Amino acid sequence: MTPVAVRRWITHKDRLQFHADGYLVIRNVGPETITNNAVLEVSAFMGADLSDSATWYGGAPVLDGIVPLHHAQSLWDIRQCPNLYQVFTEFHGRAQLRVDINRCVFRPPVHPGFPTISHGTIHWDTDPRLPGPGSLQGVVLLTDVGRNGGGFQCLPKVYQNLDAWLERNAKRSDFDFFNPGLKRLRTKQITGKAGDVVLWSTKLPHGTATNSSKSPRVAAFVSMQVPLDDAHLRESMKTWWQTKRAPDYWRGLPGQVDPEPGAPAVLSDLGLKLIGVLPW
Repeated sequence: MTPVAVRRWITHKDRLQFHADGYLVIRNVGPETITNNAVLEVSAFMGADLSDSATWYGGAPVLDGIVPLHHAQSLWDIRQCPNLYQVFTEFHGRAQLRVDINRCVFRPPVHPGFPTISHGTIHWDTDPRLPGPGSLQGVVLLTDVGRNGGGFQCLPKVYQNLDAWLERNAKRSDFDFFNPGLKRLRTKQITGKAGDVVLWSTKLPHGTATNSSKSPRVAAFVSMQVPLDDAHLRESMKTWWQTKRAPDYWRGLPGQVDPEPGAPAVLSDLGLKLIGVLPW
């Protein structure tokens, strides 16, 4: 019997790009059924009808398109998607991983009637001055994103020369890595289809571009890391899943429902391993 070929998601070229530019894009990871369901659940949480633009602008302006939804079944289906797990397994070079419980994006087009809608951001999520290579972040596209669709954008040239940039710009006592004043620079903008995945380093300045299209951008943040031997974190992950509450550090956001309604999401054996309920 001829063995079945196993798809490899991350190529040698991808690794070289991540090393050089701080990000990589992997196409066609998330199945259409999962991404479609996630769009429906995120939109419903926002009270948005994708066919009616008048319903797209109900999010809290302070969140700038971030949706404080964590436990929809479709989001867990993304986290426990075997394809996505395989991507992170290849990236880290090991099978024992821990998934994060993160949030979503629902970013409508800019509109003169809603001036609080952001025209794009560039930032770091963690202080780039910290020692070490940084950790891994990821986002799964749930809708197609064209060049004007408000997708992921970044500054690889700053990443490539990070130490020099920090030496020139980050010695000030008021340096704010979440608002580092990089909007004036020309960014690399990522286009893609629903189901594509963008991975990037926390050392890479990144953000969301201006959405000047005719439809919202919907996406889900997902990352997997090599787990620490942390019994408290495993118990917390289990509790957050069972009680449908956001992780402690993300509670209290505008528009958040605590706990989120309904029964806990159904997890596969893979999903239970990824939150530490079942052993690897």
